[in-house]
Amino acid sequence: MKRASRRSGVKGNLIGYSFIAPATIGFILFMAYPLLNSLYLSMMDWNMFKGAEGSSFLGLANYKEVFENEYFRVGFVNNILLAVMGVPLLIVLSLMFASLLNTNIFGRGFLRAMYFVPYITTITAAALVFSALFHPEFGPVNSFLREMGLNEVPGWATSVHWALPTIALFWVWKNIGYCIVIYLAGLQGISSSYYEAASIDGASRLQQFISITVPMLSPTTFFLIITSIISSFQIFAEVQVMTQGGPGTASVTMVYHIYDTAFKQYNMGYASAVSWVFFVIVVMITMVQWGLQKRWVKYT
Repeated sequence: MKRASRRSGVKGNLIGYSFIAPATIGFILFMAYPLLNSLYLSMMDWNMFKGAEGSSFLGLANYKEVFENEYFRVGFVNNILLAVMGVPLLIVLSLMFASLLNTNIFGRGFLRAMYFVPYITTITAAALVFSALFHPEFGPVNSFLREMGLNEVPGWATSVHWALPTIALFWVWKNIGYCIVIYLAGLQGISSSYYEAASIDGASRLQQFISITVPMLSPTTFFLIITSIISSFQIFAEVQVMTQGGPGTASVTMVYHIYDTAFKQYNMGYASAVSWVFFVIVVMITMVQWGLQKRWVKYT
């Protein structure tokens, strides 16, 4: 009986392992191994055409070069600016539109779908459309601004001063549908009894929004802030399609700098070092946010 139970137990374990094996193998091959390999490459002067034989060990020299490299500093500052410009605008607009779409307005279902369309559209296609809309000479946006009497219209993606705001604006437009959906889910979880009690006490709609909606949605807002900041630091395709990091270095980001160094200059060792520094920066920012959440996030 014991042998039979052992066999059945082993058989059950094998069946269980067979179910998790594809995911485990995929994680090892496509996540764990590349991650560890990049750590190894970050300490090498790696020649991707000659392999290990044509490469040499540098230790922490690549990491030292990262902090001395001007393009990395520019990319880091640009990423901070993108987060500062894009994340607050994305959160505020998403909350406003979600609150509006949570009411019984005409065409609510159609509007919800239309806001979500940019999010499910490929970045390349969306960026090309956005670039055409904001073309400095022939785009309909600047044509409208000229019709309104504005003589000096922005150069948008072709301007040193406007390239980064244009990327941020596109990123907000691209991701606002996802944030609206998340906020709508959070709004569905707020009991109507809170609003009924506030109405009886004479609170206006604005007062209800500030005193009930915003605090009750603070966990949702916290989640969206963290994911949005991480997303803003991962901006690459937008830059690649719209500006290629230009004009000059006006729109270079850390991820674009990694791509340019690794696949255009073929300096895999330095690019891997930048990737690990980038990873540490994102983790530190996330940890700071987790530490600050106790001051303003209210869980009910």
